[in-house]
Amino acid sequence: MRTFLAAGLCVAALLATGPALARPLAAASAAEADRPCCLVPAGTPVAVELVAPLSTADAQTGDLFKLRLAAPVIVDDQIVIPAGAEGVGQVVQSSGPGIGGKGAKLVVSAESLTVFGGAIKLQAMQLTATGKDHSAASGALGLAGLAFMPLGIVGIALTGGDIEIPAGTVAAAKTGESVTLRPYRRASAQDYQRVRAVFGAPPATRGWIDIAPPPAGLGQVVFYRPKSVLNVQWFNVRENGEALGKLTNGAYFVTGLTPGVHSFTAKSEPELKDHLNLKIAPGETYYVEATMTHGLVLGAAELVPSEKARFDAVSGDLQHATEVRADNSRGGGG
Repeated sequence: MRTFLAAGLCVAALLATGPALARPLAAASAAEADRPCCLVPAGTPVAVELVAPLSTADAQTGDLFKLRLAAPVIVDDQIVIPAGAEGVGQVVQSSGPGIGGKGAKLVVSAESLTVFGGAIKLQAMQLTATGKDHSAASGALGLAGLAFMPLGIVGIALTGGDIEIPAGTVAAAKTGESVTLRPYRRASAQDYQRVRAVFGAPPATRGWIDIAPPPAGLGQVVFYRPKSVLNVQWFNVRENGEALGKLTNGAYFVTGLTPGVHSFTAKSEPELKDHLNLKIAPGETYYVEATMTHGLVLGAAELVPSEKARFDAVSGDLQHATEVRADNSRGGGG
């Protein structure tokens, strides 16, 4: 069976079948409806896009928003989820600019797609907008490689320091469950072209440091602080007051986390602390860059969502930090 994903082309392993949903999106031919089709395994990449813009000026943490499938999911030459299928996302964090030069942050995740009158769970997408200059600015994210990475980064600044993720911004998610779907219609050459146009080939990035996959059932976050000659302050990254690791200048550490929403903080005394929310999916690796902004006295710590390519680019100057926490995983909520 060949499965052509909305986020690119890949071969799906037929290991198990999921529950069939009740009815097709539109009337398929009798022959197509009787085909033994079509398994969409958990972890299948799909490309979704925002229906309307999201901004820190009005979005609140926890808000739901509309999204849609940007390209069809194709199995054995049959479209099983057409482009335009509606879905729902959630705002994981929305915060305005802070004291000491901290940028605004907007982190959103994909929650589900509506198919056959039911909902397919989505995971592993975290589209992030930030007001900092070291974010990769783009009006519509190129998807090259994003299906293999949980984070997409945009950096669109608005008047007043707020930020916005524009309507039509595309990012990659993954199905959170296996599901067997009836075919919608046979895929055309134009459908395959749309898939290729949306996704493309992932870029090859390789750094000095190899990050192993997380333990079974867990996700993980790589916290790192690029080496700089300008600042020697250090700070701990914490969750719920518990120190996860100490980030000196040019240090990194990896922490395993249970799936769910996690809220991290960083504080450099006597400055104000910064916080960042991430939604962790099992089997995924996330990257967070720690920086020091110009604070009131010395400097203020800041946590910014990042990408593997950025980590690889600076990893040659990084040293492993001393992890403070004794265990290797921590539970999250939501």
